[in-house]
Amino acid sequence: AHNGLINRDDILRDFETRALVPPLDIIHGDCMLYETRERARQVIGQNSFDCIITDPPYGIREAMTSGEDDDSSLPPLTQLFYAMGRDRAMGEPLLKVGGRLVAFIPVRKGETLEECLPELQAREEAGLVIEGEGREQVLNDMLSRWLVSFVCVS
Repeated sequence: AHNGLINRDDILRDFETRALVPPLDIIHGDCMLYETRERARQVIGQNSFDCIITDPPYGIREAMTSGEDDDSSLPPLTQLFYAMGRDRAMGEPLLKVGGRLVAFIPVRKGETLEECLPELQAREEAGLVIEGEGREQVLNDMLSRWLVSFVCVS
């Protein structure tokens, strides 16, 4: 039994302990790097994904760079959308048309969700539009995160 703990040293064993179907692979990497996204596509037979769920970093790690592109000053989710747009332009979409990308988006006190969404150009290049209104989870007096769904339309 798992006793409420996650086995971070052997994640596949954790799936067994919980009687869950294990993933095809576990990829440790930066999704901003093309090589990481390509490896993920290879695991599923060079196809695109039906769904991507992400909780990008908020706060200090947002300033970190991947070294691949010049958009490293942008929030991580915006960077991912631009990376997805580059993949689409090469004919290697990460997400299928009709697929969903679900993400947590940090919103600080005094900001609105609309101000914190990935910029319109990034969404358009990735072929993503917002689906629904999203749901807020208040983390503390200064920060909330919104669960937002995007659908791939092209």
